[in-house]
Amino acid sequence: MTTLGALVILYHPSDAQLDALRAWRHACDALLVVDNTPQPDARARELCTREGIALLHHGNRGGIAGAYNAGLAALFRDRIDAVALFDQDSSVPAAYFPTMRDVCAGLAGRAFLAGPRIFDENARSFLPELATNGIGVRRLHIEPGTPMQRCAFLISSGCVVSRDAFDVLGRFDEPLFIDHVDTEYSFRALSRNVPLYVVPSLVLTHRIGAKQRHAIGPFEMTSMNHSWQRRYYSARNAVQLGMQYGLRFPVALVPNLLTVWQVVQIALVERDKRAKLAGILFGVADGLFGRLGPLERTRPRLAARAQRVRQG
Repeated sequence: MTTLGALVILYHPSDAQLDALRAWRHACDALLVVDNTPQPDARARELCTREGIALLHHGNRGGIAGAYNAGLAALFRDRIDAVALFDQDSSVPAAYFPTMRDVCAGLAGRAFLAGPRIFDENARSFLPELATNGIGVRRLHIEPGTPMQRCAFLISSGCVVSRDAFDVLGRFDEPLFIDHVDTEYSFRALSRNVPLYVVPSLVLTHRIGAKQRHAIGPFEMTSMNHSWQRRYYSARNAVQLGMQYGLRFPVALVPNLLTVWQVVQIALVERDKRAKLAGILFGVADGLFGRLGPLERTRPRLAARAQRVRQG
């Protein structure tokens, strides 16, 4: 029998997000919660102890990538065949685990990544499912009743990683810390011929950013409204992807075009323009010079200033 575990990453979780863990306890074969909050969350510890849920405090070492690595290593040591990754705000449909368990059984003994379609609550639309030949991308035509299809990219939330895939691909890239961690893993899978699949019958509701629509004359623009820190990581890691994979997969340069588009959005419709644009500028510079890791290491003065603002 194929075993499917679940790994849930917490970071300053709300009471509602903690309560949702109860439903997952019996839906999968093994549930591990990684508390990535810098100081252990007492509510999470209390709930997991009461419900018999395995809990690991990781303290944001290595960011989201470090939390994934710690959790996956623990579950695969327990001989789980595949593990589904989740953010704390993911809304998991009832059919998710039965369907994904069937997918895993059909691909048993092989290295693979598989994920559902992602419906962005903020944008009220599906994220595009893409295929690539390494140079360009094309959008897949997805219908709910169609069988699973090969794709080029999967976001981490809802993605199933097989034990064989983890053996081939290794750990998530902790120096990236956050943002584009899943994009890098997708490119690594492409480079090592590990297939990625989208499962059309499954839809995972997810909230990406704090999107807002803005009317500019006859046109409409959507802003993401990420913090300047997230803009920093996104821009920096996009540069790294381009440098690492651009020669083999020119499509790896596309995230840098998205950085340019972020500059336009910020300049036209977002608040805190100066801080966000500075974050992007510092991120591009650090990406070019290979200064990676958490902001506290790469830009300690900026990190300290941000901490003072939060505390004030």
